Amino acid sequence: MTFGGGGSGMIKKELQRMEKYKGKRRAAACLAALLVCGMAGCGTAEAEEDGQKNIETAGYEAEAQEAEENTEETGILGESASDGHIDFAMLQEKNPDVFAWLHVPGTGIDMPVLQSHVSDDFYITHDAAGAESSTGAVYTEMPNMMNMCDFNTVIHGDDLGEDSPFKALHHFEDADFFDRHLEFYLYLPDNVLTYEVFAAYYDDGSDILRRYDYTTYAGCEEHLEDIYRTRSMNRNFRDGWEGLTPYHFLVTLDGKVREDGTQYVVVGALTKDAAGRIDRVIYE
Repeated sequence: MTFGGGGSGMIKKELQRMEKYKGKRRAAACLAALLVCGMAGCGTAEAEEDGQKNIETAGYEAEAQEAEENTEETGILGESASDGHIDFAMLQEKNPDVFAWLHVPGTGIDMPVLQSHVSDDFYITHDAAGAESSTGAVYTEMPNMMNMCDFNTVIHGDDLGEDSPFKALHHFEDADFFDRHLEFYLYLPDNVLTYEVFAAYYDDGSDILRRYDYTTYAGCEEHLEDIYRTRSMNRNFRDGWEGLTPYHFLVTLDGKVREDGTQYVVVGALTKDAAGRIDRVIYE
């Protein structure tokens, strides 16, 4: 089976379906909020509960705002995605291994993504400028294409230390934060890609890229089934994403393996492809 030509129409319809679903869900959320406001006078207990929820909401919004403010001067040359534009020519002059830019709103993750042509391990011990570093950089391995057309692109980063680039991924362990922060973005030199976070959980720690054969339909399905079956601690899964297929495009934000043999992952599915360039071939 090929995903190209006619397949492009399939992904376009699928993206439209997801966008329609998101619109309905947001409309439902707005309606629910109006109903809550309309019932504000129904009793002291309800009012107190609503007040507590408002306090919690304000807390998360303040935390998200603080994280966004802290993304100032996050890149190699002090740049961020806050203005919606990344100067890749400037970045690649500093380090040619930069091929994308990752922005996860609400976390402070706003940084270049690299792929070494020397070793898949290089950016474990080097920062985005190529200097030696104990926390490393955010990177992909050579088995993943840099055009983001793989079924699953795994972006690695250290999440264990306080100054680690992916430390803030653990915000998604909190169900409230997970519910309120739906999307992250990948900027390419000629495109902007939007992904909706649909799952966040502790994986078993083995190499995700080499665990499945993503060139086949069966291999992609096996990975999706494993995501659905996972019942790890602090697992969060977004309703409406039970119907993913090998025709979708995933990005897995992947933390380091912990002492207990697990690693924390945040998984997003492509919902918007600004330039319409994301495509691939799938074999039965």
